[in-house]
Amino acid sequence: MKLTRLVCVVSLVAATTASSFAFIITSYQMVLGNPSGAGSGASNYLIQRPQYALGYVSSSGIPKWVAWSLSSGDQGSGRYDGNFITDTSLPAGMKRVTHADYTNSGFDRGHMSPNADRNITLDHAKQTFLLTNIQPQRPDNNQGIWANFETYCRNLTNSTGREVLIMSGGYGSAGTIGTNSVTVPTYNWKIAILVPAGSGSPITRINANPSAARVIALRVPNVAGIRTTPWTNYITTASSLQGSTGLSFFTALNSAARTTLLNDQDTGTN
Repeated sequence: MKLTRLVCVVSLVAATTASSFAFIITSYQMVLGNPSGAGSGASNYLIQRPQYALGYVSSSGIPKWVAWSLSSGDQGSGRYDGNFITDTSLPAGMKRVTHADYTNSGFDRGHMSPNADRNITLDHAKQTFLLTNIQPQRPDNNQGIWANFETYCRNLTNSTGREVLIMSGGYGSAGTIGTNSVTVPTYNWKIAILVPAGSGSPITRINANPSAARVIALRVPNVAGIRTTPWTNYITTASSLQGSTGLSFFTALNSAARTTLLNDQDTGTN
């Protein structure tokens, strides 16, 4: 069966500053490139939404990666309190994970692109609960380190007025859960890039001054017992994550800027 690529189309919202409601737009969610070359295949299926973009793996029921752009104006008080949502937009024949796959599994339904990065409206928040944006995470990971770093990224864009480009995902296999055999990643990873100040697109600004871009890359073991561990303990480089995941990061940048960002190791103290 031929699989049709999903592209969600919405009205574009114009804006001129990082503090505006500007970045919940389909075209902003994958500006650094397509890390897995995702397309129409079931093993690497590209989904592009106004809230985020991702490469979905039908056999595992989780994404290889999820990417989004975060500004202070993308955050609000919209709150979705329902169950996590089966992604019925997936083509027939692809694995459609359900809320019940996680029930009593011992794992949280771990957002890759978090609700609080997209809660400017209820509808935007709700889109983050689609299960194609979710991975099984140990509660100590999801509710501890992961949540703390999510908050840090939001505080970073709020305090600087600049956008943060974020990618996250998991790799490895520590078994499966649910009747749909959803893969439990061995590690979760995240890369957050604070874009340099100035005019022009994020890519233009990074290419012009890559050393002014702050790159924070994390590799977090998906295990119990780490709830109170500082996220700074898990800082690595995007280059190291690239080697572990098989993904290709920052392909939209010029070669010099890409090399700088891949090898920059943040101190976690800025």
